[in-house]
Amino acid sequence: MTGTQRIHFTDAALVRLLAGWRGQPDAGTATGLIDQLSGWLRWTDAQPLFDALQDAVAVAPRAADEDASIEGAQADCQGVHDLLTRALVNDAPWREAPRPQRRSVSAGWIAQAAAPQETTFDFPTYRRHYMAQQQHMDDRITALRARLRRALQLRSPALARLAALDAVMERLLGEPERRLLAVMPAQLEQRFAQLGAGATPAAQTGWQARFQQELDSMLHADLDLRWQPIQGLLAALRTV
Repeated sequence: MTGTQRIHFTDAALVRLLAGWRGQPDAGTATGLIDQLSGWLRWTDAQPLFDALQDAVAVAPRAADEDASIEGAQADCQGVHDLLTRALVNDAPWREAPRPQRRSVSAGWIAQAAAPQETTFDFPTYRRHYMAQQQHMDDRITALRARLRRALQLRSPALARLAALDAVMERLLGEPERRLLAVMPAQLEQRFAQLGAGATPAAQTGWQARFQQELDSMLHADLDLRWQPIQGLLAALRTV
């Protein structure tokens, strides 16, 4: 394709990360995953998609306090993305700020920051963190997606039709996507057991530090995957 870049399912960072834990998948594995994705839509789902494409759609009336600017939508998206990214970094229990300690010197007592202590956790701690972040992403992105659809409805009939189509796609694909992403904690548990197998007590901190880094990477890849519809709607807004 000239001037365009074809996106394959296996290009997703989340897929590449999972594949790296097991070695590179062969072509049959990739095809199998795509075949499974095709099962998300049934023939009965064609009618709501057809209706979304055929129904006459008009530009929605705008309330006096509504911001229909592209700049407002971009700022909204950036704010939500920054909020979610900060939560991925700051909400991890292994990143709790060390408590300050005090030591005595000739001039009196002065504050001294304690050196960060490396801590090990059992897997349920990691699972709770991952699931909480997934719920946070789902809540914020779902609300943002609805706001972007509203912005599209205010722009033109063509974009209002796109908003209607996106609403149908979210309804049809949202639940299968959630079920698929809900298995990520189980994948992490397998990786946790894999890294910890045979580790000596002295090496516990080292492999858990590696696992924490991989969990962070997986959460960021999870966010990237969920963010793709937002990128598409925002790109549509910019075409006006």
